[in-house]
Amino acid sequence: MAELEITVERCREGDEDAWSALVSTTMRPIYRLCASYAPSAAEAEELTQEVYFKLWENLHRYRPGSNFMAWAWRVAKNLIIDSYRRSRREREAAWLDPEIIDHLPAADDPHEQTERRQRLRLIATSLHQISEELATLVLMRDFAGLSYQEMAEATELPLGTVKSRLNRARLELASSVRRRVQIHAVPPGGHMAEGSA
Repeated sequence: MAELEITVERCREGDEDAWSALVSTTMRPIYRLCASYAPSAAEAEELTQEVYFKLWENLHRYRPGSNFMAWAWRVAKNLIIDSYRRSRREREAAWLDPEIIDHLPAADDPHEQTERRQRLRLIATSLHQISEELATLVLMRDFAGLSYQEMAEATELPLGTVKSRLNRARLELASSVRRRVQIHAVPPGGHMAEGSA
């Protein structure tokens, strides 16, 4: 983290090479965060660019010694949340774009990777069924990979509150996923297949 802070300080002094290094170092988690909210890979890339533009504009507000990733989330939050709200309204039934899934950590086994893609698409769709506040916590932790401490700093909530709300979010998400699985398991006409439990 010390090296990242040095890079940020160089950016604050106007070092363009340092900015390029900062973007390169933080691009993966920032993109994953944007991809969690955007309905397509193209929109995720556009949102990522907007986030970095906003970070550059606000870099003078960064407090040296604080957690840069948590600060970056706070700066980008309104921009990202607005995008998520638009996506939520306009794409209630959308699946997560396969190109986005390709950028998330992958399994080595092809069969396992296929199953994982299906689970991610189901989860992404089910996120629209829980509250925005709880969905945000799931996206921050399970998609973007923020630590509990980073989440607490980003949301300005106590660490214990973050953990308890994330637990509730996962329970509600699991319930939403189960409902969707049951709906898709019932064939047209509303009857279970003969012989099924």
